[in-house]
Amino acid sequence: MRELGYMATAVVFEAPTVLVLLAGLVLAATAGQRLPRKPRLLALSGLGVLLAIALLNVAWSLLLPRAFSFDWGYSNFRLMTLVYGGVQALAYAIGTGLLIAAVLVGRRAGGAEAGPFGGRPLADGDPVPAIAPAPAAQPVPPTGPGWTVAGDADVPAQWGGRSRPDAPTGAGTDRP
Repeated sequence: MRELGYMATAVVFEAPTVLVLLAGLVLAATAGQRLPRKPRLLALSGLGVLLAIALLNVAWSLLLPRAFSFDWGYSNFRLMTLVYGGVQALAYAIGTGLLIAAVLVGRRAGGAEAGPFGGRPLADGDPVPAIAPAPAAQPVPPTGPGWTVAGDADVPAQWGGRSRPDAPTGAGTDRP
């Protein structure tokens, strides 16, 4: 009975990952024309590899208690664990790499093609939008007791030491 509880726990812990990967596979497979062929195949491949490794994790969790009952010896058990860890790390890296490739493949750089102001490219004859001038620098209020800002508002109490807007860099009063 105790082994059944362990097996159920192992399956329950891995179930969310398996369900998310299955949902991702279904969404990518049914994307049709909304997703170009190459990114869709890369996404399906990446999700498939990650799903396979998630199912391998479930199988490993279910078979691990039984592995202790075999008399394989410590060195063989250690080798089996090392091989499993290597396969898991490699498959995770491959699956994640395929998903990253699916996101990035076929994309074009937006930079200069997007236009000089981040919007659509300017057509011939379109006027170039004027750039508003930067606001003029405001004078720095004086420091000391009774320091006020424009409109005679009191300086907030949390402004002390280096956090005062007028404190020179590195010359705060809250350092010893």
